[in-house]
Amino acid sequence: MITLNNIAKTYYQGKLAVPILHGISLTIQSGEFVSIMGPSGSGKSTLMNIIGCLDRPTEGEYMLNDVNILTADESKLALIRNEYIGFVFQHFNLLPRLSAVENVELPLVYGGVKKAERRKRALEALGKVGLAD
Repeated sequence: MITLNNIAKTYYQGKLAVPILHGISLTIQSGEFVSIMGPSGSGKSTLMNIIGCLDRPTEGEYMLNDVNILTADESKLALIRNEYIGFVFQHFNLLPRLSAVENVELPLVYGGVKKAERRKRALEALGKVGLAD
């Protein structure tokens, strides 16, 4: 479950404070689907980066499955992202030095999956979308 309470995010351009989010509160239950919509520049990407543990809010509270995200260290956040969070990016975000199968395998490396099993799963996934060859 995701719980955000009074989330705010402010960026700084030099000494100028640029508030992006203010007073965002929501709860997302496990298995629930949610859409975040709004015009360009309204803070959707910033909110998604916070929910995805890629960025931290300036103010507020964020709990993900009973873990306080604001006090979690980077190592804990990496484990949380690997176990609980999936991303579908607008752009490919592939590592150019890796092959397609190696890019697909990468999250499994961090998940501790053995090499042979990683390769098998990655090839199956690529096959399902017509990219096995």
